Amino acid sequence: MPPPQADTLAGTLAIVLAAGKSSRTGAQHKLLAPDASGCPMLVHTLRHTLHSAAAHVRVLLPPDRPDLAALVHAMPDYGARLSSQSVADAAMGLSASLHAGVRLARSMRATSLLVCLGDMPLVPTHLLDALLYEQHTTQAPVVAAQRDGRPGNPVVWSPTLFEALLEVTGDQGGRALLRTLGPAVRLLPASTALLEDFDTPDRLAQFARMLPPPG
Repeated sequence: MPPPQADTLAGTLAIVLAAGKSSRTGAQHKLLAPDASGCPMLVHTLRHTLHSAAAHVRVLLPPDRPDLAALVHAMPDYGARLSSQSVADAAMGLSASLHAGVRLARSMRATSLLVCLGDMPLVPTHLLDALLYEQHTTQAPVVAAQRDGRPGNPVVWSPTLFEALLEVTGDQGGRALLRTLGPAVRLLPASTALLEDFDTPDRLAQFARMLPPPG
């Protein structure tokens, strides 16, 4: 894996989960849906993640969507900090992508794992950095964005929980594990508006009216 840029946290890995079927949005794949400027949703998510302090970024993709793969491969940082991986068993649900990311984190001896969802394009870089640095500074087992008083995505996991994440099954991420950990989860307050996911036709219509922020 290529070396990270100088202003990143050494050993940190961010994964972007993008291998879902997008079944709730009908014929249009949500991650390809454009905003008002024509920029696809997944590109927004990747830009924010690539500007974060994560040393490496890996996108988890379905095996049957070359259009998504082409979008990722066209990113300027592809082959440098950004790479992609096809999840052969993506049909098994979100946990399959999570497992792939955790195994990668273990193989590269990552110091922490930032988990981002591809359909949350409004999560800003400064929130990703806050989560990464909070975990790095406190060495908490897990740090999550606080949504409606509860932990939500994005989440930064320490290596102490990698084994537990590999026990997650079905179409879920680490939600059940977060509930089990309870007060051990460090929460960072975040605007609910920034933590919205866009996974229904109505939400895609809303996203289509949005313009990216300046810069």
